[in-house]
Amino acid sequence: MTFIRTAAVACLLCVVAACATPSTESATGPGRQAPPAATALPPQPPAPVATPVPNSVSQPAPVARVDVTPSAPAPATAPVAPKPQPAKPASKPEKPVATNAASAAAKPADSNKATGTSVSGKLELVAAGRDGIVPGELADGLVYFLPKSGMTRPKPGTFTVETRSKGFLPSVLVVPVGSTVRFPNRDSILHNVFSRTPGSTFDSGFYGPGQVKQQVFSKPGLVIVNCNVHHNMRADVVVLATPHFTRPDRNGRYSLSGLPAGAGTLVFWHPRAQAQSVAVTLPMQGAVTRKLSATKPSRHDTTTRR
Repeated sequence: MTFIRTAAVACLLCVVAACATPSTESATGPGRQAPPAATALPPQPPAPVATPVPNSVSQPAPVARVDVTPSAPAPATAPVAPKPQPAKPASKPEKPVATNAASAAAKPADSNKATGTSVSGKLELVAAGRDGIVPGELADGLVYFLPKSGMTRPKPGTFTVETRSKGFLPSVLVVPVGSTVRFPNRDSILHNVFSRTPGSTFDSGFYGPGQVKQQVFSKPGLVIVNCNVHHNMRADVVVLATPHFTRPDRNGRYSLSGLPAGAGTLVFWHPRAQAQSVAVTLPMQGAVTRKLSATKPSRHDTTTRR
């Protein structure tokens, strides 16, 4: 028994020794050195390959989203804008028709006012003293209309009366109330401009060649202007509170249009005569003629009057 056990142990030791011997040879042999080198290389390539893959995948995603978002609304708004325009032509013909109908209804009323509120006639002047009537002297006259109610106040302005050749030019001037009249000295001598008309008195004093004096006329009526240096100088400034006036022609014919309908007064005036008033109601038919008596002396220089 003892022998057998010893033999078994010895065999077992031989087997172990035999197995240990070939493993040592294969490890040290030249042909067996490749496997350990191959196992050392695989861990290096995964590291560089794994790093670029996630970066390259995440970058194109935002670029694609930005390009798609702005391009979508642009074509959507372009076709929508012109679509409501075709509907407008249908409503356009209706609007002008209503407007034209309203204006057509209003035009007859306006035209009736313009044509139905006009008056015309003639201003006549008869000599009552030594002086006769000078041809063209009727153009110095004035015809104006004063409505009984609803009169429009005229707009004031700036006018000029020159002192020239020891006289006033023009010698008759019609201005709206509140207007300013300039008096430039066009002579080479001194002049003076003053008035003693009640309610419109003023005195500019003496002023030389090239100088200008001016005066505001704020009260309606006739204002007689004279010169202290030359007593024969006279200018008639007629201040009116109505915009409805006219000057007759050389033969005395006149025409007033665009007058307000209703009752009022038609006034005829001339610097040589007393003014006359005629009550009228507009619109009216027929001419209105008035004959004035020339009781004041005539102004010899009729060529300088305006």
